[in-house]
Order: sequence, then structure tokens, then C-alpha cells
Amino acid sequence: MSLFEQLFGHHQEKEMPVLLSAIERAVSGVEPLLRQTRGYRGIYRQSVARALEYANSLAASVPGPVVVNRETYARDAFVHALFPSVDIVMEAFCASMAVRNYYREFPDTDELFALMGMRRVEKSMMGLALSGEIIHRDVVQQSVYFTNHTIENIAPTEKQSRELIALSFFDNLVGKVKKRVEARKQGREAQLQEMNLLIARLRAADAQHRPGLQEKLSRMLTSMQSTAGSQDLSNYIEDFEAVLLNPEQHLRLNQIPIVLDSMGIRRERADASQDEAVLFSELLDFDRRNWTVTMVHCSNMRNEALEIKLEKAYRKLAI
Repeated sequence: MSLFEQLFGHHQEKEMPVLLSAIERAVSGVEPLLRQTRGYRGIYRQSVARALEYANSLAASVPGPVVVNRETYARDAFVHALFPSVDIVMEAFCASMAVRNYYREFPDTDELFALMGMRRVEKSMMGLALSGEIIHRDVVQQSVYFTNHTIENIAPTEKQSRELIALSFFDNLVGKVKKRVEARKQGREAQLQEMNLLIARLRAADAQHRPGLQEKLSRMLTSMQSTAGSQDLSNYIEDFEAVLLNPEQHLRLNQIPIVLDSMGIRRERADASQDEAVLFSELLDFDRRNWTVTMVHCSNMRNEALEIKLEKAYRKLAI
């Protein structure tokens, strides 16, 4: 039985604690005053439950975990493609504040599961290409590499990490609801500013321009009356449902197969087998740029010398 079926099964006489918690989390994230609306838990139950199930499903579909260390960098094409050099494997984790905080919280463990996100960059460059036995020079090639390695949702087990990932996906969807609310409020503020400007112009206008300004102000007031109800708490339902009942339109994973050689050059060979393609998963619409994501499983990633150096650097920046 799916989570959605559990949440909406007719045999359920009481709300599930996880759903109640999600409703409270969503309401707090959008507008805490919504709690003053009578029966708000029932009002937002369906949309929150749909988003909660989708977030869990999306988190479960994140590929991995892949083992990331020096050994897999040498033998795993996928891991090799993610990092520009073997040294960056260690630096990416040691430089992560989230990883360092995790080790402080769990000092007795040296193992972690997490979501790793990266920015995929494709850059045109001139290089060599082999055609049969002939080497061609100055051939335009597409270099594919990854930057801004970010480690989040760290936990001692894969299950716990995926739960944290699901929660971050849910929060992201709630954040999109809040943006709709804020856009509506900003639109209302813009109308008020325009109205005040028209009133000021009307007061200073001569007899020739006054009728035109009065007509414009009248249209403005009519428009404002039609949107006045949009600030009522009950109208927030539309914002919740627009996003949370259709979460796949606002957050999704897209798998992209790319054929790469050992140097990270994209190859568009018509005869390339599927085994030669590396499958990357892009998280779309998480923020303004898309993330390439995968779950990672790491151990023995501590480098005390590098951690000390980074701590000193952070202190200097703070000063």
C-alpha cells in the first residue's frame, strides 16, 4: 500500500502523526497565520499528503548510493566522471561544512550516506580526434565536467539519508507555495503604490488632464476591489493546491545518458553502445539552476591536516 493510500484509506479514523506534522510544517513555512483558519488541517490535508508522498517517491528514485573513494575513482566510470581529479574526491568532502558538522555530531563514525549535488558544465574546446587510423587536430570537442560539489542530507544509513532528502524535497515544494503567496502580495503592493501616485497626480492636475486621471483611477480601484479578496487566508488554498497537488510540474528528476571518454570528452558516436553511456540524473527546478544528483556512500574521508587548514581559513574570513 502506498503512502498516499495509507493517508487516504477509509479505514483511517485518525490523522497519521506524520501527516499532521507535515501540515504544520507546510503552514508554518507559508504563513503561520493560516492556523487561525478554522479547520485548516482538513483544508490542506489532501494537497500536503500528495506532496509528501511525491517527495518520498522522488527521494527513493535518486540513484545510488555509489561508493566514492580513491579506489572507485580509478575503476568506476561514473565516479571518475564526477570529479576532475582523484584529489578533488577527498577535498570535496573535507571542505564540506555539512560533512564536518556530521563528524562533530557523530565522532565515533567514519561512514556516511548523503545526497551529492553538482553543477554540470559543458565547454567547447579544441582537441585531437581519431578517425580510423587518422588523427585529426584542432577538432571542436565538448568537454563535460562537474563543479560545486555539495554534500547534504547526511546520515549514518541510506534509509535515514533518503528520509532527509524527502524532507528537503517537501520543503522545496512548500517554498514554491510561499513564492506564489509573496508574488500576490507584491502585486497588491504595486497596485497600492500606483494608486497613491495617481491620487498625487490628480491633486496637482489641471482641468484638462483631470478627467483622464479620474478615469484611470476609477479603473485602478475596480481592479483593486477584484483582487482585494486574494489576501484573505481562505484564498491560500489555491496556492497550496496549484503546487502541492501537481508536484511533478515543480520538481522532478530527469535522466540524461552521456557518452564520455576517459578524458571527459563527450562522444556522439552513432555506434556507441548503451554500456558506454554514463547515466546522469538532473534535479530540475530545485533552484534557479539544475543539479546533477546522486546518493553517495563514503568512509575514511577524514583528512585532519586539510580540516585544520580549512578551519584556519574560515576563522580568517570570519574576522
